Amino acid sequence: MHSHEDVFDTPDTRQPTILSVYNQKGGVGKTTTSVNLALALAAMGKSVVLIDFDPQSSATSNFLLRDKAKVGINDLLRQETFVEDAISPTAFDGLSMIVGARKLYSLEHALDSRGGSQRGLRKALHFSHNPPDFVVIDCPPALGHLAAGALAASDRLVVPVFPGRYALDGLKRTLSVVEHIQNGLNPSLSLAGILMLSITNDEIGRESLTQLRAEYPDQMFRTAFPYDVDVVKATYRRMPAAIFSPEGRTTARFAALAWEILHGRGAAPTDAQLKPALDRIRSWHEATDASYSSRGTSSSPADEGEETYGGTGSRPAAAGAKPRPARTLIAGLAGLVVGFALGAVLGQPIIGKVLAGLGG
Repeated sequence: MHSHEDVFDTPDTRQPTILSVYNQKGGVGKTTTSVNLALALAAMGKSVVLIDFDPQSSATSNFLLRDKAKVGINDLLRQETFVEDAISPTAFDGLSMIVGARKLYSLEHALDSRGGSQRGLRKALHFSHNPPDFVVIDCPPALGHLAAGALAASDRLVVPVFPGRYALDGLKRTLSVVEHIQNGLNPSLSLAGILMLSITNDEIGRESLTQLRAEYPDQMFRTAFPYDVDVVKATYRRMPAAIFSPEGRTTARFAALAWEILHGRGAAPTDAQLKPALDRIRSWHEATDASYSSRGTSSSPADEGEETYGGTGSRPAAAGAKPRPARTLIAGLAGLVVGFALGAVLGQPIIGKVLAGLGG
C-alpha cells in the first residue's frame, strides 16, 4: 500500500473542481445552498462529492447517512484513510458524500499537520483514481482553521447572502477574508458568485437585492431565490429542498444556479435545457420520499442548531401538536389553586412536625 506522501506525489491524475460555500456570517443558508447545489450538479450528469465540513453536520442529516457511513471527514483529516475510501454513496446517482462530525472542532489543528500550514485539506483531497467532476464543501461560519483550510483547498467560492440590515456588512467582511486567502494561502481561489437567498417581497427584500446588485454588479449570480416556505419545511424534514418539492420554484432555481456554475456566471438556461435535470430530480423524489417519510420529523440532538433557509433557525410545529404554552399555563394555575387549598388545611400541622423533627 502506498503512503499518503506517495499518493500526493502523483500529480498526473485529473483533479476535481473544488467549490466552497462560505459566508463569515452564520445562518445565511450555506447548508441549504451546498446540499441543493450539489444535488443539482449531479442531476445535470456531473459526478459530485459533497463534504460536510461544518461541525454541526447538518448537511449529513439530509442524506440518511448518519448511521450508515463508516468513515468521514475526521478519518480523512487524521490521515487514517484516503479520500476515495472516505466517500459514502447517497441515494442519488452521481452524488456521494464525505460525512461530517461534531468532533471537527477538536480536529481543527489537524489541518496544520501536513506541511505546517492550512493546506492540509487540499492535500487530503488529492484523488489518485476515479476523481469526481466537483467537490462541494459546506463550510463552517466565522474564520477558524476549518474555514481557512476549506478556502485554501478551493478553486471557486459561492457566497450566499440573506437580505437584511447587516447583509452588506457581512458580505464585505467575507470578501475581505477571501482577499486575505488569495494573497496568501490560495492565490488560485476565485469568486464563483454572490448568491441572494430568501428574498421577501417587501421593502427590506427589494432594497437588499437592489443594493447588492448596485455594489457588486459583476459578482452577483443571475439566479436569485425568493423566500420559499417549502425550503423551511424541507429543513424540518431534514431532506434536500429539491427532493422535498421537486416541482417547486426553488428546485428550478437551483438547477439554474448549477447551470451558471457550469457555463459561467450570468448564463441563462432555457426550460428545455433544464428539463433533463428536473426530470431526474423528480425520479429521485419518487424513489426516496418513502425513506425520508419513514424516518419521521422528530428532532434529535444531532440536528440542534441546523440552519434554515428562512434564517430563523426555528422549526414549525408538528402536525396535530397542541400549543404547549396554553396547556402549561392552565396546569400551573390549577396546581396553584390546589396548593393553596391543601396548604390551608394541612400546612400548619405538616410544618409543625417538620420543625419539631429539626429541633425547631
